[in-house]
Amino acid sequence: MNIDFAQPPSALIRGRRSCRTFSRKSLEENAGRSLARDAASLRQGLLGERASFSLVEIPEKAGVRFSSYGLISGARFFILGAISRSERFRESYAFLLEHLVLKACELGLDTCWVGFFRPADFKNFGPLAGDERPAVVVVGYRAARERLRDRLIITSIRASRRRPWRDLFFKGELDTPLSELEAGAYALPLEMVRLAPSSGNTQPWRVVKEPGSPTFHFYMKKVRKGYSARGLHELDTGIAMAHFDLTCREANKPGTWVLSPPTPRHIASDIEYRWTWKGSA
Repeated sequence: MNIDFAQPPSALIRGRRSCRTFSRKSLEENAGRSLARDAASLRQGLLGERASFSLVEIPEKAGVRFSSYGLISGARFFILGAISRSERFRESYAFLLEHLVLKACELGLDTCWVGFFRPADFKNFGPLAGDERPAVVVVGYRAARERLRDRLIITSIRASRRRPWRDLFFKGELDTPLSELEAGAYALPLEMVRLAPSSGNTQPWRVVKEPGSPTFHFYMKKVRKGYSARGLHELDTGIAMAHFDLTCREANKPGTWVLSPPTPRHIASDIEYRWTWKGSA
């Protein structure tokens, strides 16, 4: 990763709030230039996938709309990306894109993840043949007044509420909760996972810590069938992974993402293994 943050990532994660009503204001020159530079620097996914990102402006006359998500107004600037296919390309893509979302936050910009959109709206911006664009991010400045519709949406999905630790984090097995005290130095990174945004606020990630080892297995629970079918739960998991990785580095505890499923164990049919983070000894 080539993105440097002036502020602690945990502070950016706590401070970011999704925006659905944007003003038509142009991006400040320094902010736009910095975000575009960082976007261009992300070229490889977690499994070596070919990746590319760019900051683009699409004039209002282009009439960009979001299928099943036609609730964003004032969308003018977008972070668009593409990634080559792999067995985990959606998580890898979201992991990279969330770094840019947090960088935008640091630059004073507002953002909104969009997983439902019409590829035709962005046909002039790739992706290359064989690559995928799992999501886009709207970026800009929050409008002075929030629409009533936005407030109703936030209320309906309980956007600010998060599941308790006992539902998300475990030790050894998925039926043994991990407490914040037991998490020790990894309590902050796990809390940042808990605070991650997700489709419909479904929070599909589940994390198991190996006893006596800085090793964490990330699982994904199929909370909503429609979201799972569209790959949105995988994007959500990738965002949570970015939060974990960034705040581990903030705490000077770097690690590596690998595909290393633990010894087969009995787990519910709606939960599947996705990734493992191995901390440096």
